[in-house]
Parts: sequence; structure tokens; C-alpha cells
Amino acid sequence: MIRFDLYPYQRCFLESRAAQRIVVKARQVGVSQAIAGEALCLARQHSGAKVLFVSHNLAAAQHLLGMVYELMASDKKLPVLRKRSASIVALANGSVIRSLPATRRGGRTFSATAVYLDEFAHMPWADEIYQAVTPCAAQGGRVTVVSTPRGKANAFYRLWQEAGVGGNLFERHVIHWSECPEYNPEGFLIEDGEKRRRVGEAGIWYGAQRARFTDDQWAQEYECDFAGSGSLVYREFDPQVHVGNFSHRPEWPVYVGQDFGYVNPSVALIIQVSPSDEVFVIEEHYDRNRSIGELAERLYRPIGVRYGVQAWYCDPSGATEIAELKRVGLPARACRSPVAEGVLAIRKLLRPPTGGPPRLYIDRGCQRLIGEMSRYEYCEGVDRESRDVDDHGPDALRYFVVNHFRGEVDVEGVELR
Repeated sequence: MIRFDLYPYQRCFLESRAAQRIVVKARQVGVSQAIAGEALCLARQHSGAKVLFVSHNLAAAQHLLGMVYELMASDKKLPVLRKRSASIVALANGSVIRSLPATRRGGRTFSATAVYLDEFAHMPWADEIYQAVTPCAAQGGRVTVVSTPRGKANAFYRLWQEAGVGGNLFERHVIHWSECPEYNPEGFLIEDGEKRRRVGEAGIWYGAQRARFTDDQWAQEYECDFAGSGSLVYREFDPQVHVGNFSHRPEWPVYVGQDFGYVNPSVALIIQVSPSDEVFVIEEHYDRNRSIGELAERLYRPIGVRYGVQAWYCDPSGATEIAELKRVGLPARACRSPVAEGVLAIRKLLRPPTGGPPRLYIDRGCQRLIGEMSRYEYCEGVDRESRDVDDHGPDALRYFVVNHFRGEVDVEGVELR
């Protein structure tokens, strides 16, 4: 037995009083122990507490509950144990800690005081499980989501990036490998992140471990870096860089990028261009199950009048829809171009190949577009031009870019990671 002396980041996590917490962490830094301790403390001090762990598989669920049992062995004030198994701890004060593997209906019938979703980025049925447990927070409970990253095309990254732009109420925690005393004994207390990293990289642990991983593996396992998987289309998009508060500037021209749909949404993006050719998406409109005629009359024409829209750039395959927009007096137009041409043009705006600041920004109110830009990916084994999931906002943006910057767009002369 050894003392459970808290590391600084464990103490920070446990002292948090936020009702919703999301933690991106390096591997094996003691977060599971902190969760187990917090859950046991809650069950011991609050009679009738109901704590739920959901892990990505059965072995992980049993391992997490095993940590609770290890802590119980040294707790002299623990209530009498009424039930003990590989999946549940029940105490005499009515408190229960249950640990389940991820299933499609996991947690749906379990009313909880606190829910912990462990390694959420690696969890099957993550969206369904999150939807099942969120009523816990709505009723005064607590939800904690913890994981190492696994690219951007998953529910964990979506929650993380939404928290960063005010799209949800999660308090964000980052635990980098260099903050762990086991990995960086000489420098873990250094506040400056770059200095702390340099000290750690000069240490024995880093020298022994780094060569065992590829760059992408290391970034995701230890650097807390949502390294874009190879299937992501806009790997350069970073909400921390490209999202902010951008209101309408009357002195700048206004344009619209338009993707047509009915069951899939019709998307209209309100866009301004600065004198230095920076692109600002200031407003989004996603509408399902409404005809283009109805939208043109009731929504799009008032937008055109209010903003004085100079050009309405559309999906070139929608000849009938374009005619509807023109019928109500909107300056609708379109030109055909390869998808790859438009995608690369947007990537160049996100990260100019010559260096310098980005030229594409999105207002934080455009939550649907921000989410789609973060998750839009190619499907393995599927023609890239046939992908039709989470692409409606990015497509509307692409139609604007290839039309407005016609003649400047090319697919040569730039290498993007």
C-alpha cells in the first residue's frame, strides 16, 4: 500500500464544482484513480447516491471498479458493504456504484447522481450513450467525460470543440504527459508549457518511450492533440483559431453560399468579405422539409433585402432551385468545378500556404457549420464526390469560394498536412 498523494492536475480536477466536465488526457496519468476516488467519496458521504461508470469495453469497466475496491480496502470509515461484484458496489447507506461496458442502451434505465464516461472517444455507440445519460445533468446530477483523443471524427471531439466555443456547458481540462511526475519528475511543476515539455524531453522516460510511437500515435496518446485522421477533409480547421464573434459590417459586401435540400437540409450561409479578402461567415440557416419556393419567399428574399446581398452562389446541379431564387429577385448564380478544387481552396483559406494569419473565419453562432467543418470526412472505399453526411454547410461554403474567387482557385503549388 502507498499513499494516494494527489498530483496537481488531479487536485484541480477534484476541486472543480462544475456540473459538466470534459477531460482530454495523456495515457496512464492517474485520471482513472481520481475518478474512482471521487465516486467512492460521493457514495460514502451522500446516502442513496447513484454513481454510473460507462467504459468502452467490459475489461475497462471491471478495471475501473477494481480501482474503487482498492481504495475501499484502506477506508476505515466506509459504510458496511452490502453487495460486491465485478459490476456493482452497494453500501449500507443506500449508495450504489455501477460500472458498465458501452452498449447501445447503456445507462438508459439507470437514474444517476453522477455519470462518468471513460475513454469516450473510443466508445462504440457514443452518441446514443451520451443521449441516454444527459438527463442526469438536467436533473441536478453531474456528467464527466474523459478520454485520450482519437482524431476529430467522433462525439468526444464534438463535445470538446463545442465547449470551446460556448456550444455547451462543459468545463474543459487538459492533462499533458509533461505534467505527470512519473513521466517528467524534474519538470512537472514548471508552469510554462514549452519549458516543461523541453525538460521532459530531456528526461529518461521520454527518451525510452518516444521512439515506440509514430508521430500521429504520440500526438493522440500523449500530446492531447486531436490529430486529424487521414479521412478528415478540413484537417486545418481549428475552432480556437477560426471561430469568434463576427457581427455584420455594413460597409462590407454580403454574399450567400447555398446548398439545396429537402430531407437533407437546405443551407444558406451569410458571408462577408473584407477589403483584404478575408472571408467571414456571420450567419447560418439550416432548413429541412421546406420547398425551395417557400424558403425563397419567406426566408431568403427578406435576407437578400436586409443585407443587400450582391451574389447568391448556389449548387450548380440545382437548376430548378436557382430559377426559384431568381423568380423572387435574388442574384442567384452558379458554376461547375471539381470538388477537389473547392476543398483545396477552403483549406488554403484556413491555413495560407505562404504563412500568415487565416483568411476564413466563422461566427460562433454558426454551430451547425462549425460542427460539420470539424467532422466532415471522406469514406474509405467510397467515391469522394458521393459522400453526403455532415457536408451540407461545407458544401454551401465551397460553392461560395469557387464562385467568388473564380480564377484564383487552383489545385497546384501547395502541400497541406
